[in-house]
Amino acid sequence: MIDVFLVHDDPERASVIKSAINANPELSLASEATTGKKGLYDLQTIHKGHPRMCIVRLNLGDIDGFSFIDQVRQKVKGKVTLVPALEGTEAGNVYRRLMQMELLDTLEGSMPAHEVAKVLDAVSKKCEADVIETVYGDCFTVSVMSGRSGVGKSVIATNLAVNIAQRAALAGGAPESVALMDFSLNVGDFAAFLDDVPRRHIMDAVAEAATLDSEMMQNFLPTHPRLGFRYLAHPNTDMDVTAFDYNVALAMLNAMKSVTGYMVIDTGVWANGPCLAAASMSDVILLVTTRDIPRLMATANAIRYLKDWVEINKIKVLVNESEIGAEDMPDANVEEWLEHSVTAYIPSNPAHVMLSVNSATPITIMEPNIPVSVVLSKLGEHIFNKFKEPPSAPPARPSQPRGFLGR
Repeated sequence: MIDVFLVHDDPERASVIKSAINANPELSLASEATTGKKGLYDLQTIHKGHPRMCIVRLNLGDIDGFSFIDQVRQKVKGKVTLVPALEGTEAGNVYRRLMQMELLDTLEGSMPAHEVAKVLDAVSKKCEADVIETVYGDCFTVSVMSGRSGVGKSVIATNLAVNIAQRAALAGGAPESVALMDFSLNVGDFAAFLDDVPRRHIMDAVAEAATLDSEMMQNFLPTHPRLGFRYLAHPNTDMDVTAFDYNVALAMLNAMKSVTGYMVIDTGVWANGPCLAAASMSDVILLVTTRDIPRLMATANAIRYLKDWVEINKIKVLVNESEIGAEDMPDANVEEWLEHSVTAYIPSNPAHVMLSVNSATPITIMEPNIPVSVVLSKLGEHIFNKFKEPPSAPPARPSQPRGFLGR
């Protein structure tokens, strides 16, 4: 299957071209745009791993067709076979330029649909498999996910980013090498947890998805004035997030991989495009649940789904508020429900955690020695070491029997 991107602002001609595309079982119309800007955006953000063909009118209203072609070749990742659509009245210099650019297959003027089909059939045989390499680099990426909401996921993600940044500073590095990304798209979470309202936010990056690169992502990421790490939050007002899909998230994370050493992604509930993009890019997925049956069922379902996207050993289950319901749902029963081992049991210190959220001071900083902070810090240590160091025994914790590794 070849994905076809049609960039044409003449409705009549576009209709003829679409008829030819639809008549060819090897072609699929992936996108239709009437402006060059929208066409570039679609080419950058819609990627299904198929060969790609772009039919572009040279006489576009908002951008010169040759300029559009140059931008595709410079900015769009992966191979795109370009097919210029002409008016049929062009001068010889246009054809000379097309030859210089090695664009020999063109749609001429008012070709009937069957003639357009012949050209597209010939071009389709030249289309190459479109493989965009995922950029991993040295960045260690952790996604914090859940099967259902209300399990403390954002508090965990924020405190892990804080802890990793502290370890980076103690090791002689820079806390700026840690980035916290908000894919949960909940209004006000990060502003409340971090007591900071940044000028740029994640929807600014989404708006620039067609041209996102590492330099641009650097500019979008503010550094927290007290905690030192960088972060990209959801804006503090409701916004239309429909443009933030799997492909946009993948472009964003690819750009991030080369600008930071550690990335913690606070995602929403797992079954949406940005969360699945985060999963596919992550070295570790922390799947957070509590002991109640509805959330365990949702978590088990998430594990079954995610294992088709990632290696199963990348999924680390965290049971938050671990002592709540422990008598009714012992550890062995939790793992039986999930059909998966539990990596960490995080104790419940609700009054302390609530105070830390309301005072915008991460619990691992405000009260580093209480049980929940000790377990989160141990988890931060393992992430900082990229889960390569053998786990040491967790420090003893008063009155809270469960912690890291669950035993």
